This record gives sequence, C-alpha cells and structure tokens, in this order.
Amino acid sequence: MTGHKQIEVKIEDDFYILVDEGLEDVIKNFFHWEIDTCNSCIDYRGSIWIEFCDFQDWKQFLQLALRNNIAVNADGYNRETLWNFLQEEAKVKLVFDEQVIEDSNNEDNFIGTGVLIICVGLSFPKELLNKFKELFFAVFPTE
Repeated sequence: MTGHKQIEVKIEDDFYILVDEGLEDVIKNFFHWEIDTCNSCIDYRGSIWIEFCDFQDWKQFLQLALRNNIAVNADGYNRETLWNFLQEEAKVKLVFDEQVIEDSNNEDNFIGTGVLIICVGLSFPKELLNKFKELFFAVFPTE
C-alpha cells in the first residue's frame, strides 16, 4: 500500500518499521504488548486496516480485549469497550496459506513447506479511528 505518508517507528534498539502516519502509536503499542502486526494502512478503501500475521497474536489481542470488557462491565454496567467495538464496528478477514521457501535449484521458483500460515486482517471505518484508539489504549496502555 503506497501513497500515504509513512513514519519510521522504533520497535527495539535495532528494529525499525515504516507505518502510515496516524497509526504509528497503535502499531508501536501492539509490539510493546508483544502482539506482532505485519501490515497496516490508514486508508485502505476507506477503512483502517491492521494485519496480524500469526493467529496467536490475533488470539492474544482478543483475549486481552475480552478480559478488559469483563473487568469494566463486571458491576452490571454496560460501558463501551474495545471488545464491543470489535464485535460491532470491525470486520475480520482470515487468510491462510502455506509457508514457502525459495527453491535453491531454481531462483524463480518456490517450494511449499507444509507449514500452515494463518493471517488475520482487522478493518473498520476510517472515521472511527479516534474511537478505536481511545478504547484500544484503555486496554493496552503505553509505557
């Protein structure tokens, strides 16, 4: 995805990534909480898009959002949480494929490994970014 101003984000001392301006705080915080993302876009067809390249990272994200929802609404309140936002405003796309490696006998070819890769794409309307951030940082506070 091109065409958006990107910001270099320091994840670790020797690890930097480029992120669309406006998403840098969210993506950096995912890594802080040890939830890896591999792609994101500030305006993918009118939506915010964040990709988790390992199903376990997606599962951990959902688990923490669910725990927060239980804690926030344990007293019978019905306050909006990230969990509600994900269920009501977001779309999720599951993509699965096989891991491949380069064929050492033919540089233009790849060989399947039999290892399953499951990626999860999260998207929601661009106009809801500030609402998402508010709910996200309530669950995943910065340092």
